[in-house]
Amino acid sequence: MTIPTYAPPIVVITHENEVPLWSVEDVTAWVNRAGFQEYAPAFLECGVDGDMLLQLTDDEIKDDIGINNGILRKRFIRELKDLKKNADYTSCDGGVTANFLNRISSDFKVYAYNLILKELTVDFMKRLNATDLEDMLKDSGVESSIHRHRIIEAVLNPDDDSLTDSMFSEPTFDVYLSYPKCGGAELASLIKIQLEMRDLTVLSDAHDSIGVNESVLSQIKDSRYFVLVMPPGALDSCLEDTTGSDRLHTEIVAALSCDTKIIPVTADFQWPAPEELPEDIRAVAYFNGVRWVHDYQD
Repeated sequence: MTIPTYAPPIVVITHENEVPLWSVEDVTAWVNRAGFQEYAPAFLECGVDGDMLLQLTDDEIKDDIGINNGILRKRFIRELKDLKKNADYTSCDGGVTANFLNRISSDFKVYAYNLILKELTVDFMKRLNATDLEDMLKDSGVESSIHRHRIIEAVLNPDDDSLTDSMFSEPTFDVYLSYPKCGGAELASLIKIQLEMRDLTVLSDAHDSIGVNESVLSQIKDSRYFVLVMPPGALDSCLEDTTGSDRLHTEIVAALSCDTKIIPVTADFQWPAPEELPEDIRAVAYFNGVRWVHDYQD
């Protein structure tokens, strides 16, 4: 008699959001996905790669790419801002600048690449006075005076040492792996092994533990990926949570608030209708997930 051997499926996390490393073909593909197929040949002809895409100005988009219609150009710039906010800048400076800006507001990540190119590091900014820092931020493309003020305040007047430390550091882990002890611990262990075999750093913790502290939420916000193990009934505690005190509910809110990439891994899990979920975590139902399939080999 042959005993079947369990072979866990391979879980792969891609780095498709590392925009600074995109080729011209990658940029053209994004332009098509963003709904600007008519202008894709212009990007190809101009040889716009990821580095150039992140530096495009309004005049270049109009004059060189040819998006002359003002409304269309505003739509494209909006898509480009969203791309900048969700881009992965680890290849540039380990993600330090983007992590710092994200702690102020996720909207501020649009400035990350320009600050990196200008070599305006967090450590260097801390050595400047407010006047010089404002001038350099303006020169680096931070046109909003309110945004400049908030960055200067975060750099020169930190009022929370623990927050400051996390703002100036690299993301602690690649992956925060959240799972329920009941029905999810074994699967979480298998996923952790698979990810670590691919040289990803993983922090795993059970979300059905009692309570959640700021340390856990900071770890989630500082991770590049939030992998959520979802066996049957995984979201039941969220559906029943009317006070916002459920740990899983709080973890998902934290991941959504800082644009951490959420990857649900489902195992015989049935999604509830989005409108059944609390409004502040409803977006989790629309993320592309990974269905865990139990394969057996002779």
